[in-house]
Amino acid sequence: WNAFGQLGDGTTNQQTVPVDVTGLASGVIALTAGGRHTCVLVGGGVPVCWGDNGLGQIGVDTTNQSTTPVYVSGHIADATAIAAGGSHTCVLTAEGGVKCWGNNSAGQLGDGTTDSRSTPEYVSGLTSGVSAIVAGWEHTCVRTNVGEVKCWGKNSAGQLGDGTTGQHAAPVLINGLHVSAIAAGYYHTCAQTVGGTLMCWGNNSSGQLGDGTTNQRNLPEPVSGDTSDVKELAAAQDHTCALTVDHGVKCWGANSSGQLGDESTSPHSVPKDVNNLTNGVAAIAADHLHTCA
Repeated sequence: WNAFGQLGDGTTNQQTVPVDVTGLASGVIALTAGGRHTCVLVGGGVPVCWGDNGLGQIGVDTTNQSTTPVYVSGHIADATAIAAGGSHTCVLTAEGGVKCWGNNSAGQLGDGTTDSRSTPEYVSGLTSGVSAIVAGWEHTCVRTNVGEVKCWGKNSAGQLGDGTTGQHAAPVLINGLHVSAIAAGYYHTCAQTVGGTLMCWGNNSSGQLGDGTTNQRNLPEPVSGDTSDVKELAAAQDHTCALTVDHGVKCWGANSSGQLGDESTSPHSVPKDVNNLTNGVAAIAADHLHTCA
């Protein structure tokens, strides 16, 4: 799909095979895809975005869409990670700070307001000390240097994990949780604790929390089974996948399009091995109705 120029090839023509993004033949160090926009880090950590910009999500101080890459405003040159949500984007700076821009209707920019922004602003209280960042559809979470989890934004399904369903326009700490990995889906969040327990919270209508139920959770809940071997997580609209230390893949949640990879279209509320991917996988990614490894 390319109706908003999110493929970055200078057109709005849909493409069924890969096409080069204009001006990015080399030098890219990180990549993220939002709802209708795409962003990368180039060089030493310079954010570049393209696609839909109706809410300022490509960060160029306008709301004009771009079918080719444009440099994000604000002179960010040292970002180490980038994450795109439905219509917002955030970067992690070399100092461990977090800056966000774009849609802020649910407080997902974390600056204490619900004012959308077309240029980067620091998240309240997060100018340093952060080691990882993830973005859901309308919420954002980070892992701090000491393994704590802080989240902000939309919370209608409990995806912030603070025991409430009220949205927060500034980061809130999830008490008692210390993690080594984290992932954000549309309306749910998952994390692997330093003790080896996989926890999820938020929307669970399709079993995407993996606890054997379809009950919504506004506090972290352990995923069923032995999950101590998980090393990396990927969360999508209504399903979740994990990469194990043996380089295998397990998935759970919605499966209407076969996104769990078990040769069925039946949902699963507990983790199941992806067929033919019990080893040899180096990375995983999940979005909406598909998964890649």
